[in-house]
Amino acid sequence: MVTETKIPREKTIPNPEKNGEYGFYIACDDRSILNCVNAMLLSSGVVGLSDTEGRMHYLIDGRRGRNYAVQKVNENVLLLKERFREEDKMEDILISSAIDRVLSRNGFRSNLIGTQLIHFCLMCLYRDPELIKSVSKKLYPMIETPYKMSSQQIERNIRYSITKSDFHLGGILVMLRVMRDAVVDEVMRSYGRGESSADYR
Repeated sequence: MVTETKIPREKTIPNPEKNGEYGFYIACDDRSILNCVNAMLLSSGVVGLSDTEGRMHYLIDGRRGRNYAVQKVNENVLLLKERFREEDKMEDILISSAIDRVLSRNGFRSNLIGTQLIHFCLMCLYRDPELIKSVSKKLYPMIETPYKMSSQQIERNIRYSITKSDFHLGGILVMLRVMRDAVVDEVMRSYGRGESSADYR
C-alpha cells in the first residue's frame, strides 16, 4: 500500500518548485516501492532521489526510447542550472545584507569608496576564507578590475574608511579578519546558514 501526504513549505524558505509542496510517499513493501516509482516515472519521466548525505540522484525513464531519455536529461540539467543560479543570487543577497549590518554596527560610512571596497573584500572572504592569507597578492587584484584601481589606491581608500569608522583594533588585515568573522556569525545567527566563525580559522 502507498499513501501520499503533501505538506506546504514554510513561506520563509525560497521555493524553487512550482507546486510549493513536499510529497511524502509511504511504501510498506518492495512492490509498493516499485509501483510508486513507476507511477512517478510514467507521470513525469524522471524521479529525484536523495541519498543519506543529501545529494540528489535522478532516475530517467529509458523505456520510452533513447531520444526521450536524452531530452529529459537535458531538460533537467537546464532546470538545475537555473535553480542553482537563483539560489546563488539569493545567498549573495543574504550575505550582502549581513555585511551591511556588520559594517553599520562598526560605524563604517556607506558613502565612502573604502567601505564599498571593504564590502567587496568581505564578500570574497566569505566565499573563500583562504584569501585572508594573501590579501595583497590575491584579494586586491580581484578588486582592481571592477573598481579600476591600483592596489595602492585600494589600500588607501580602505585605510581612510577605517579612520572614519568606530573600528580601532588594528590595521587592514586585523579589520578584515574581525569583520569576516562577524559576518560569518551574522549569517549564521540571522539565516541559520554556513558555519560559525570558529570553523573559518
